[in-house]
Amino acid sequence: MQTLMHDLRYGARMLFKQPSFTLIAVVTLALGIGANTVIFSLVQASLLRPLPGVATDNLLYVFSGSSASPYNNASYPDYADFRDRNQGFSGLAAFGGITASLGANERTEMVTGGIVSGNYFEVLGVIAALGRTLNTADDQTPGAHPVAVISHGLWQRRFGGNANVIGQPVRLNGQNFSIIGVLPAAFKSVIPGRVDDLYTPLMMQAVMRPPRGGYSGEMNPDLLNVRGNRWLAMIGRLKPGVTLEQARASLTPITEQQARDFPDTNANRIATLTRADEGDPESRGLLARVATLLLSVVGIVLLIACANVANLLLVRASARRKEIAIRLALGAGRFRLVRQLLTESVLLALLGGALGMLLAVWGVEVLKAAPPPPGVLPMTPDFAFDGRVLGFTLVLSLLTGIVFGLAPAWQSTRTDLVTALKDEAYTFDQKRRRGNLRNALVVAQVALSLLLLIGAGLFLRSLWRAQAITPGFDAAQVLTAPLNINLLRYTREQGRQFYQQAVERVAALPGVQAVSLTRILPLGGNASVRGLLIEGRAGVRDNFRSEGGGAASNSPDTLSVSVIAQNFFPTMGIALRNGRDFSATDSADSPSVIIVNETFAARHFPNEEALGKRLSLNGERGPWRTIIGIARDSKYATLGEAATPYGYLPLTQNHETGMTLLIRTNGNPAALTTQVRQTVQSLEANLPLANVRPLTEVLGNSLYAARMGAA
Repeated sequence: MQTLMHDLRYGARMLFKQPSFTLIAVVTLALGIGANTVIFSLVQASLLRPLPGVATDNLLYVFSGSSASPYNNASYPDYADFRDRNQGFSGLAAFGGITASLGANERTEMVTGGIVSGNYFEVLGVIAALGRTLNTADDQTPGAHPVAVISHGLWQRRFGGNANVIGQPVRLNGQNFSIIGVLPAAFKSVIPGRVDDLYTPLMMQAVMRPPRGGYSGEMNPDLLNVRGNRWLAMIGRLKPGVTLEQARASLTPITEQQARDFPDTNANRIATLTRADEGDPESRGLLARVATLLLSVVGIVLLIACANVANLLLVRASARRKEIAIRLALGAGRFRLVRQLLTESVLLALLGGALGMLLAVWGVEVLKAAPPPPGVLPMTPDFAFDGRVLGFTLVLSLLTGIVFGLAPAWQSTRTDLVTALKDEAYTFDQKRRRGNLRNALVVAQVALSLLLLIGAGLFLRSLWRAQAITPGFDAAQVLTAPLNINLLRYTREQGRQFYQQAVERVAALPGVQAVSLTRILPLGGNASVRGLLIEGRAGVRDNFRSEGGGAASNSPDTLSVSVIAQNFFPTMGIALRNGRDFSATDSADSPSVIIVNETFAARHFPNEEALGKRLSLNGERGPWRTIIGIARDSKYATLGEAATPYGYLPLTQNHETGMTLLIRTNGNPAALTTQVRQTVQSLEANLPLANVRPLTEVLGNSLYAARMGAA
């Protein structure tokens, strides 16, 4: 220990004698170590850290899927079977994600959260910081208990941390609820990377899980009694002494009985269990691949820094050649000198690690201040600076010091004492040995730098190509505003009137050229795919419909579509190549019509006129839709997609509850944001207008990944 302390003191003196060298080396190492610390903190928060605020001991995710796709959700009736008949869990809870309109203190906003079983927080072991959590009494009768538990973050942000919030009324999706509790600050969600705002009982499903897509308020499906609608995730805590395999075995008789009783919905389904601190294996696998890529990149950056500092140490060793020779001549052992030089290298690395940690903390704050656009990433990035991250930085610093210091230290002690003591030039063999090491370090540095440059160049090329792509519509001077009237359970007639009034009032605002509505926002990351049957031909003969994220379909048996209002094509700057636009005469009582794009017409009617042909998106049951127009091709899901068949349906014949308002303006569209929000909310105060943004921002978000890769 005494020798080590001597080495540390001597090494510190030598470093402070050459402040310029020390500063350059420390900053170089700090950049590499800091980058690795930032990425590891992301990995720690996303993959390694247990669920924050949750007692994860014996906590399992329970999935109801098939052998081909085991990690699926369950319907409420299936969950009730598992909850009541299992023998391996002390408690089994269910939860589903929600997006809701929150009205409080004369302001409405969009929030996210969970609709959960009454035993949810009991199973998780989460105790309210204020008030109480939900219990089984809140979850007995549909619609009977409009209560909510809010997160600590929402409590601080929206209610100023006021303890009088307990019992305060709020409006969720237009209905009165009471706040009964505030959750602890540590608890975020049981989904890694997600931060929830509030939780309500499952029995409030009719309010908190309103109709979506083509449904309207009077068609609200009863998700509590539909066995085929799998919308609930499950999480349970094992009984003491029960293993994971035993718990899985206890669920097998339940799935087999369900398959016998309900073969149409439950045939061949199995129960799959994973530990809660490991997360969903599919999501975890995706995160692991991304983490591996990021760690590889920053690892290369650190290796470049090590090669750079190793070269600096070789140059510094030349200046210390006589000092080392004197110490060897006085009897110092070679390994003793190597240890001394390594101590100096490790000190450099520790200083670099300390500065790198500060840079990492600063970098994370910068990233948090400029988060990725909503929806661009599958999860909210989180960063955890805890003991594990500090330990990682310390170990990385020590290893870094050894990596860049060992070869120069070993080389420095291989000196000819006579020539060194006489200050004579290096011999030929000495020059060759030192030159070989320097050359190897330079080659490694150049090779690694070239690898990074090639990767960045590929991203830059992709970015340049994407920016050069014409999307097929004019995004300039267009403002978008989502109208989530499905949250308020509007009937079809109420929705029709609201859309009409919203378009009319916004169109009357100064500076507005044109206004329309669309179900699928171009490049917004969503798609609506239907089964395609062309009259007189073979095709999909059942009712196939897929909604959600993903690319537009290029299959010959399906067609991606969007529901639009009148004036959509002029508002978006999309030309009609042939035929006519939708008009007021295309009502619910008139023959069904559709407009298709050029690719659809060329692919399905290459040698004949597409206008006047009929197709169905609902199998042979129809309705049969007549093609009345051919629109110019554009980009629908991504800028890089190939030419894709696409169709447009009139809103007057195909009611949808989640339309987006499109406003073409005379100038800067963002300048109208406040006026548009006030105008729409004057029609419905309970409607949150979140994410009102220019269409150019949507277009830019589609390039986010390429920009980050190039950066």
